[in-house]
Amino acid sequence: MFSGLEELSREKMLEIMRMFASNTMTIDGLYFIYLEEKYGLEEATRIDTEVWRQFGPIEAKRIKKTLAINGDDLEALAKILNFQTWVQAIGFEYEIQEVNREKVIFNVTNCRPQRARVKNNRGEFNCKPVGIAYFGEFAKAINPRIKMKCLLCPPDKHPDNLWCSWEFSLD
Repeated sequence: MFSGLEELSREKMLEIMRMFASNTMTIDGLYFIYLEEKYGLEEATRIDTEVWRQFGPIEAKRIKKTLAINGDDLEALAKILNFQTWVQAIGFEYEIQEVNREKVIFNVTNCRPQRARVKNNRGEFNCKPVGIAYFGEFAKAINPRIKMKCLLCPPDKHPDNLWCSWEFSLD
């Protein structure tokens, strides 16, 4: 079956990849808004947390396999974190602030869903339970000895250029 992807330039493939990631985040956001309107914020957050908890290890394993990233140390985790679907979406910015044998610090410096909620007068979303579930299971899929610690995440107070911060260490 011919998809036409084979004929596209590298630049167009990158643009399409970011569009697919953005589409994924759009459907996640629309799904969450529907849940919030129908069942309330608390139940929507509970459901969202469980979905991301299950998605975390699936995504981590797929990235590791697809990119043939060997190893289960913090350096491997740092490489894999760069390819999460949502960080490739338009409107997200992140940095891996630190990578060494003891820890990896992953920061989200621009968060599209949070900015959209604020813009639409919904207020910041308490995404901490979702992040803890997702990142914790994501890391465990790389190595069960990797521990994740939330350094900062809404509802925590944060500067405008840092929405959340996560630390990973090996036990």
